[in-house]
This record gives sequence, structure tokens and C-alpha cells, in this order.
Amino acid sequence: MTIHTISELSALIENYTSHLFKAIDDELAPKVTLVSFEVSRTMIHIRYGNEMIDLPGSIETIEQLYEKKVLLDELVANHIVDPTRDKIMRYHSVFFLQHHKIFTYVLIFDKKTLDTYYHLPEKTGMKLRSINDAIILNLLDTINDAIAHYITPQNFQTPTVSHLLTNSAKHLITEILNHQAGHDSENELDPLDKINKISSLSYEKTFSKGKILLIPSHQLERLTDYLPVTPLIRLHEKLPLKSYRHIRKILELSDQNVYLLSNGFYLYGTVLIPQEINFSKTDYDFYTIEFNSYYSWQLNYNGNKLLQVTQEEVFTPKPKISYLHFSHELKKIFPEIETKRVLNLYKLILESLKQVKGTIIVISKNARSEANRLKNQCFIIEGKKLTPSMMKSITSIDGAVLIDLDGYCQGIGVILDGIATEKGDPSRGARYNSAIRYVETISNNPHYSACFTVVISEDGDVDMISKYSL
Repeated sequence: MTIHTISELSALIENYTSHLFKAIDDELAPKVTLVSFEVSRTMIHIRYGNEMIDLPGSIETIEQLYEKKVLLDELVANHIVDPTRDKIMRYHSVFFLQHHKIFTYVLIFDKKTLDTYYHLPEKTGMKLRSINDAIILNLLDTINDAIAHYITPQNFQTPTVSHLLTNSAKHLITEILNHQAGHDSENELDPLDKINKISSLSYEKTFSKGKILLIPSHQLERLTDYLPVTPLIRLHEKLPLKSYRHIRKILELSDQNVYLLSNGFYLYGTVLIPQEINFSKTDYDFYTIEFNSYYSWQLNYNGNKLLQVTQEEVFTPKPKISYLHFSHELKKIFPEIETKRVLNLYKLILESLKQVKGTIIVISKNARSEANRLKNQCFIIEGKKLTPSMMKSITSIDGAVLIDLDGYCQGIGVILDGIATEKGDPSRGARYNSAIRYVETISNNPHYSACFTVVISEDGDVDMISKYSL
């Protein structure tokens, strides 16, 4: 299509952005706002939505303002805000000059929702710290491309969501490997395309569940200086990753602790990662490819999934419990709870999802008194403010974890009591039905404090149980 007006351009950008995030996560969808700048005498006029801001300035013409990109960046950063300024992430397109005005499109994301997705720690020094960062970057590129075609004007076709997600995954892998995709003339496909091809191949009628350790090229010669790994097999000649069937065969050498070693273009051999390394606590950077089944693999960082690719379709690793849903259900029980405390509790729950045996988290306003009531069937501890890194250890024993609204743990290994109920589900496990009995008992007794219970099963399913869900 050819874009003739600003209105058509805005409609295209808003519709495409909405379509993109419906495919990823509706809760992530940003607010898209067209911002315009005008100049009159010694004033700069900024308009966004129904808001108008007039600022004093020494700019005489709109062309002079257009040349001052740093000033425009500052104006967007300092004045295009909302009352929850510290709770948003803001991005903007290129600035463009039309009809004696300067325009840009501003994308405003809810920071809490973005933070619920896993992202690489700051210590990695990565510009792109998650697949969502890469998606936002590619979305901005698409918006900038649409703007360029509007100015020209030329026919413009938005990329498919699948194409944008694939490009985003390629950008993320490229940054991890610290090279430009396609820089090697001998390799016409980038790492993502090659890994897709390998994942589609079988060996002796079985599909691989092998693993690859990805290492940037500049670290290969001094590998043991960067990571606590033991080289096992060193190929006499490096093997191009495009030698798909050879790579698929060699993948049979990998197992729980043995990984193929690659820089994303070549295979160099195998290495052993010590079994005692706890990926969730290590100070090292392990980027790994794990093949799950036919045509399916995932990219991990220290055991955390960065992205999933199945049948060449890229998927973002959504939290199994969304922040908005958690917040909505929790505030039914505790309507007075502040957003800061909700977010802290949510982060604790997210970390609890990593407990492979499953667990129960009971959130109670009067958790201390409840721990005392159940003292004969739990371990009462001195109130300890929990951090996400502590959740794996305290949920490792059988029984529930009892915490208050501030995230202080008051009891562990709690055996929940409760009377028999007709609201249980025989098809569910003992953990789920125990939580149902407990919540119903608490809810029907005015002497007990209201509670909100999160049940995490061994298969990773999550149930939020309160008196309103019974």
C-alpha cells in the first residue's frame, strides 16, 4: 500500500503494533502516541494525544529544531510522560519533518509487565538483554521504514509477525556471538537458520535432544579462562554448521553434561560442564542451545530460556502466570495492597515456578499468627524478607511456604489443615486439593485472616486459589 497521509501512517503503525503483540502477549502491548513539535517566536509547542505543552526556547524555525536531534530526544524523555513515569519504558521512532511540523511515534510500555519476562543480567553488558528487547528494536525499524515510505512516498508492506520475530531472534543470537550475521562469505545462512535445519534431522530414526555451548569466536582459544569447562574432543578441522548431517550425528556425543562447542558458524569439538555447577547461581555466562524434539529447540542463558523455536516459528517464553492476572486476583483479597508489594510478591512467585517438585505459597496478611496456629505442623522461622534467589531453597522441602504481604517468610514445610470439601477435584493431586480445603476452611472462619494461595504443580501448572475462586 502507498501511505498518503499522517492519519493513514498512524493507523498502519497502531494496527501493526496491536497485531504483533496479540501474537506475543496482549499485556505487553504498548501505547502508541503520535507526538508533534511546532515553533512560534520563542516557544516550542509539543502536542501528544490531547495534551499540549508550551516551552520557552531560542529556536526560530522548525528546520533549526529538526537539526537538533539531541534536544528533541531530551524533549521526549522529559515531557512525554504520564503520572506513572517511573513505571514505564519509553521508545520513539525517528523524527521526521512534514507540513512545517516535526513528528515522532512514541511507544510506552508498562515496565512491570516487561520485567516479568526473563532478561539477561546487566553484568553481561548486552544491549539486547531479552527477546523482547530485540522485538522492540525490530518494531521500531519497521515503524521507521514505514515513515520513510510515507515521506517518499513509496509502496510499503509491513513484515509478517513471523518474519519480525525471526529477525528479532537472529539479532539476539548475533549479539550474543558478537558478530554480524552473514559476515562469513562461506556461510550463507546465519546461526538460527542452521540450527533450525539441524533440529529437523533425525539420526537412526530418532530426533536429537543434544546440546550446544555457544562461545564468541574471540573466546575460543582461551576458553578455560572464561568458563569452568573441560575440553573433551577437539576436531582436527573445524566443521561448518552447515554440514547438517555431520553435525546431527555428532550431537549424539552430547548428554547431560557434555556439550558440542560452537561459535555459531563452526563446530570445534565437545566440552564437559561440571555437574556441580548451579546454573541459577553461577557467575559465568553459559549460552546454550538445547534440542527438545523434532524441529524444536531453545536458547538458554544459565538455564533460563531466552527463546523457543518450533517449526521455524519463534516463541517468547511467557511467564506461566501474568502480572496483571496475579495483581487482579491478589487485590480481590487485599484491596489495600500497594503496587510495590504486589510486584515483589509476584517476583517471588515467578522464581517459585522453577521448583521442579512443585510447591504451595500461602500469602496471608497475618502470616505470623497463622504460623503460630500451625506450629505443630510446620517449621516457624524468624521473619525473613525473601528475595527471588532464596525461593528455590525454601520451597525445596515438602509443605507450603507461609509469607506475609511484605514478602517476609514466617513458616516453611507447612502442612495445611482444613475440613473435607465438595470443591476438590479427584483428578488433581494432593497439593491442589489440600490448598482447596485450607482456603475454604480459612474463608468460612471469621477468626482467621484471609489468604491467597498459589499452587505450583510438578508439571509447572499454576493455580491461584482464594475464596473468590472456590
